[in-house]
Amino acid sequence: MLRRFSSRLRDDAHYKVQHALRTNGIVNIIGLSEEIRLKNVAENIAREDIEGLVMEIAQLYGAPIEFDERALAALDLPEVLWPDNRNDLEKMLDGRTSGGDITVDVLHLKL
Repeated sequence: MLRRFSSRLRDDAHYKVQHALRTNGIVNIIGLSEEIRLKNVAENIAREDIEGLVMEIAQLYGAPIEFDERALAALDLPEVLWPDNRNDLEKMLDGRTSGGDITVDVLHLKL
């Protein structure tokens, strides 16, 4: 779905990306997106949609980007999050391939 943003929100996003680039030298996608969402809360736009806009603007300026610790909450990384959110198949496959002590039985046939 194509999301249309207001001119005010777009201008705010450009300003915040430029300001972050000048002051920090790097653009924190999630942090800036949340700031923009809160400033424009009346428009009722999800942070994820604003993140896409901020990412596009950062790429337009060739800015280095980062994702803060809130990005980890969006990922399903069992070594970072507790409890393990993987499904049963992923757990079973991980158990079969990790450890390096996989044994293979070979059947020898005499002809």
